[in-house]
Amino acid sequence: MIRFPVAAFASAMVFAAVAEPTLAADLPAPALPPPQAPAVYMPAPPPFSWTGFYVGGNAGYGWANSSGGMIGGTLGGVSFAGPFSASGNGFLGGAQVGYNFQYGAGVFGVETDFQGTVGSGTVSAVTDAVNATAKNPWFGTVRGRVGYAFDRILVYATGGGVYGNSTLSGTAGVGPAAFSSSTTYWAWTAGLGVEAALGGPWSAKIEYLYVGTPSSVPAVPNVTAVAGTANTNIIRAGINYHF
Repeated sequence: MIRFPVAAFASAMVFAAVAEPTLAADLPAPALPPPQAPAVYMPAPPPFSWTGFYVGGNAGYGWANSSGGMIGGTLGGVSFAGPFSASGNGFLGGAQVGYNFQYGAGVFGVETDFQGTVGSGTVSAVTDAVNATAKNPWFGTVRGRVGYAFDRILVYATGGGVYGNSTLSGTAGVGPAAFSSSTTYWAWTAGLGVEAALGGPWSAKIEYLYVGTPSSVPAVPNVTAVAGTANTNIIRAGINYHF
């Protein structure tokens, strides 16, 4: 019986089992991957909100026209019954304060402003019996606002009331007789606007307002009644600071 090959094979297996750890110990250790920095969680910025109080200033331009009729007696032999027409324009500027509340994409608010103007206009009536200059030294508005927010862009409609002061000075009748008068009035207004949030607490806006016929007009000598319509247009730009 030949046992040598079997014995030799078994001896080789034992030698390999003993030598393998030794050879493995002589090999270089595998390189470890470089340490990784821990992941930093960056929360998403909160969505922009229009909610809150704001104050600001504005400047713009206005133009107006009106027409109608005057009813009255005579002055210097001139009758005060007949048509009139008026037109004017000028620059304006002032300040506003308001509050917005945002629910979803809807924005609801209220705003009041006070304006000074440097505009003037001319009034001619009853075949040149009246020639006068009209001015609107100041006015203010109290309005609601309803809008839709596209994140940092707000598109809105606005409407409410207008109060103000108007003056009239010139001549009436043959002579002519000089006169000057003033009155306070109220009217309605409606318009549209767009406002954009800038950096920090600032926003900028542009706005258009239409103003209806005022409730009263300055007195004209010997005129007992004035009936007509007036159309006033205002466009202005402004900037707001939000709290």
